[in-house]
Amino acid sequence: MSLLIFGDVNLGRTVGQELVKGNLEFPFQLVKDTLSRADVVFVNLESQLSDQNGETQHPKYNVIFTGPPSGAKCLKEANVSVVSTANNHAFDYGMKALRETILNLQGAGVQAVGTSLDSVAGSMPAVVEREGFRIGFLAYTQFVNINGSWRGRIALFDSLQARRDIEGLRSKADLLVVSYHGGAEYTDRPSAKLRREFQMFVEAGADLVVGHHPHYVQGIESYRGKLIFYSLGNFVFYQPQLELTQFGLGVHLTLVRRGPKVEVDRIRLLPFRAGLQPSFKLTREEEQSFSQRLMKLSPAQISWTDEGWYINLQHYND
Repeated sequence: MSLLIFGDVNLGRTVGQELVKGNLEFPFQLVKDTLSRADVVFVNLESQLSDQNGETQHPKYNVIFTGPPSGAKCLKEANVSVVSTANNHAFDYGMKALRETILNLQGAGVQAVGTSLDSVAGSMPAVVEREGFRIGFLAYTQFVNINGSWRGRIALFDSLQARRDIEGLRSKADLLVVSYHGGAEYTDRPSAKLRREFQMFVEAGADLVVGHHPHYVQGIESYRGKLIFYSLGNFVFYQPQLELTQFGLGVHLTLVRRGPKVEVDRIRLLPFRAGLQPSFKLTREEEQSFSQRLMKLSPAQISWTDEGWYINLQHYND
């Protein structure tokens, strides 16, 4: 079974206007072949999906944005299975838009993790089953940009609650993935405090932890035999003002079942150019620059073959 994981997807702003016009293939047009071959695709949905009469960005504040309702169908047609909706933009257009986002995703057959229609005490998990494999997802955010009555509906990070959530989901999943949205934007490395929070997820039972929000790709660490991706950077997110915001990292996991145990057979790294329409076509110079930076930032062992970049999994399934 194959699982693809990417970073930040913003279906508002310019992309949202393309969706309003009915151009649902626009955001993923150049990467759809890769996405279509995966059994499960996960992204961080960095925008609500709500009806604002054609508006996809606040007329005065460009950091407030939303995708239209058709964004849910766009994700489904791109073969996206699960999205994290726990991030700092989850409440940009308020409670009505938060509810619309969840219902639009449900209607399109895309699972959302990290937000809830009703107030709950814990996180809002998702379990996806494909080919007899059960993949569990949890998502948390450090903060939300807009004040309001969203507590209990957006999974705000709390270490004790996260441990309970992971413990409750652990027996229901062959592989447990935690998405964590936090840290400082436009930085190469997480703070010591944030790094410790990522490691806590592994200690509690997560098999893989992926980070979002910095908009830069950060390093990869092997911790207690599990992998932490501190930030996957942008995917469908246009930030041309900085060079490093224009590149992202995808993670392609292949899972196998050996007797009663599910193991990660290999993890391939997929660098790409991020933006309005992400593309895996990089120049040789871009690939070299990307890989050198990633290896410099990463304690985890990364190896190169003729087929691409892979993570050394010597201790991963111990």
